[in-house]
Amino acid sequence: MIIAREKEETIILIPSLEPDDRLLSYVRQLQDYGFTKLVVVDDGSGEAYQSIFEELEDNGCALLRHTENQGKGEALKTGFRYIVQHYGRAHYVVTADSDGQHAAEDVYRIAQEAKRHPDDLLLGVRDFSEGGIPPKSLLGNRMTSFIFALLYGKKLSDTQTGLRAFSTGLLPFMLNVRGKRFEYELQMLISCIQSGITIQTVPIQVIYENCNAGTHFKAIQDSARVMGVLFANFFRFISSSLASSVVDLGIAWFLIDFLRPIMGEQHYLRILLATVIARVISIVVNYVLNKYFVFRKEDSRGSLWRYLTLCGLIILLSSTGVYLSHTLFLVDEKAAKFVCDAILFLLSFQLQRRWVFAARRQQQ
Repeated sequence: MIIAREKEETIILIPSLEPDDRLLSYVRQLQDYGFTKLVVVDDGSGEAYQSIFEELEDNGCALLRHTENQGKGEALKTGFRYIVQHYGRAHYVVTADSDGQHAAEDVYRIAQEAKRHPDDLLLGVRDFSEGGIPPKSLLGNRMTSFIFALLYGKKLSDTQTGLRAFSTGLLPFMLNVRGKRFEYELQMLISCIQSGITIQTVPIQVIYENCNAGTHFKAIQDSARVMGVLFANFFRFISSSLASSVVDLGIAWFLIDFLRPIMGEQHYLRILLATVIARVISIVVNYVLNKYFVFRKEDSRGSLWRYLTLCGLIILLSSTGVYLSHTLFLVDEKAAKFVCDAILFLLSFQLQRRWVFAARRQQQ
């Protein structure tokens, strides 16, 4: 039996674009489960759909409106702002889609689970090994999940689920997450991982009505946004490494010529000095770029020493890998160097994300 205090602690937020009568039925089901605080955001559906929204408002939902379609991310943020203004910090938020994909029973389950993990983000994840899933949805989810695990070290079977729950204490954080449309939900996961917020999963039913015909996901535009968010950090990491390499090479070339009249015939010492100075400067440049541009960790204490330790480790692994590849497997040294450094580049990205610039979440 649901007690009154539990009813009052959970706020259901439903962003909606051009809904049909199923949304009315869905809201009634949620109310049957004891949810009395429901916030619905009309994301620019237009006049043809106002009768549905008005009926929702008459049935006790708080109705928020966008005059024009702004995207799912903005609709969620509009709801978050409303909740911040009208409810205290001792509540929980559950976001659910309006297209019938999230059973009211699962909404209740994830709401209860959120109370056991007040500092975490909870996801209602679907089991895509079951049959009856549209091929486009299956392929998109599996591809995104694989890349997400590879880049961010967290295996999630359903990165695109809209059924999520967290305490209202996390709302200021969620409002600062970048994104306006479908990419916002993926960016939320990435931001939580980067900030040390634990992500928990709750299994839910797989529901696709009419082969997901009611979805407003634009295959090309929204997929491009999702992929852009997914690879953003890695592309910034590549850019940072390229910029540091240019600095390294440019300064070394300059110093080799600049020091020539100063050091005379001491050619080896001149080249060594130019190389060391250039490498030190490029390391500093790479560290600053990775800290403030790639991983954006202005408050990562001790990261410099961790970064320098990693640099030493990478140099040791690279030289050892090239030596062993050449001596044991007779691989050309230049080819071995290319392969080893490519592998170590990926390793460096993961170690910098997980260790050097890893989030040290402060206790509240």
